[in-house]
Amino acid sequence: MKVVQVIDVRWFNACADFAIKQALGLKLCGHEVLLLANPNSPPAVKARESGLDVCVEIDFAKIGRIFGSVRRLKALSRDFNADIIFAHRGESHLMAALAAGGLRARVARFRGDVRVARRDIFSRWLNTRMTHGIAVSSEKLRLDYLRKYRLDGTPMRVIYPGIDLNLYRRASSQEKLKDKFGLDPDQPVVGIIGRFSPVKGHRYFIEAAKIVSLKHPRVQYAIAGGDAQLTSADLGARAAVLKINNMHFYGLMDNINELIAAFDIGVLSSIGSEMICRVLLEYFASGLPSVASAVNQISELMLASKGGVLVPPGDPVALADAITNLLENSELCGQYRQNAMKWVEGRSLLSLGQETAEFLGEVLDA
Repeated sequence: MKVVQVIDVRWFNACADFAIKQALGLKLCGHEVLLLANPNSPPAVKARESGLDVCVEIDFAKIGRIFGSVRRLKALSRDFNADIIFAHRGESHLMAALAAGGLRARVARFRGDVRVARRDIFSRWLNTRMTHGIAVSSEKLRLDYLRKYRLDGTPMRVIYPGIDLNLYRRASSQEKLKDKFGLDPDQPVVGIIGRFSPVKGHRYFIEAAKIVSLKHPRVQYAIAGGDAQLTSADLGARAAVLKINNMHFYGLMDNINELIAAFDIGVLSSIGSEMICRVLLEYFASGLPSVASAVNQISELMLASKGGVLVPPGDPVALADAITNLLENSELCGQYRQNAMKWVEGRSLLSLGQETAEFLGEVLDA
């Protein structure tokens, strides 16, 4: 199978990460993938570093040049002899539908966006007349599509993220990793990974940490991520006001897998977003029992894996209770750890590629 995969994202986010891993998975299964990305974009750089064939001849951000971009996409797809044009964003979805005219290539769409599909006439035309298959990141999105469109047998599938499991096999002992990051090797670490944005709920993590510390004052807390609408200074000030002494802040890290391996409990306190939740898979692959907010794909991954505890979003008391329960119950932690690691074994890059290939095969056969 020959797939032109379009990831027209200007930054490196969960959608871009998913698309690159999906392309790597297809490649592992023996399929040919040409990944199209915006010139000089972080996804293009990352895809090349991953060993993928990348083309940056089309700037999908310049919507005013759509007709020229469509002609170039058609030519690239024809020269590649593509079976599928696989779009990951709305703009490239439209371009793919227009470019496929007169070609043998079929059009598939992957949607992992928190924004729900629209119901207007144009969206119905694009999704029901010009698209041959739709994959989504969650059951919630699948049901939304079915409510809004009459797909009439169009292949549709939920595809969860994949992960390179080899990156999360500990090369050092947990004690050495804790020491490496300035943590006490003899005390538990509760950690959270995510950009410093209000939607990630760091506020509730910090408030929960204060509650937990009243009963377990020696527990350590780790927060890692990049500055966004908030900064590490903002979060540090909040922790200082609450007089939490054992909170450590880390910025963007190349060795985030090592920091996660130093955790004893992984936390996701998001109040929204998370239609593609890569961090939870990283926790699972590291063997962490997890506590996570019941939002979007997080809920589905937690229920499927039984790898931890779901709590209501924006509820620091419930978050603190769940963390405390895990700190005090090693047997429960062990069960969650076992469940998580067993489940995530089925989310390797090869498994992701096989699942995607099955879906695209259905698209070709439809």
